[in-house]
Amino acid sequence: MIQTLEAVVNESGKIELLTEIRLKKRQRALVTILDEEPKVSDESKKENLLKAFKKAQKANLFAEIENPVEW
Repeated sequence: MIQTLEAVVNESGKIELLTEIRLKKRQRALVTILDEEPKVSDESKKENLLKAFKKAQKANLFAEIENPVEW
């Protein structure tokens, strides 16, 4: 069965699938490089936002605010 999957190839040539796939055995694949920027999926946006929130939390940016409701 032929399937088409969307992926991103980074600068070092690593292929990152944008969807999960399970195969019963190794399969042959052909890769076509498109002349356009990859679209950022909603899931990727969520992951990036979560990473930013965690980074901000570790940096303790708002530690000086005693009452966040007043602030």
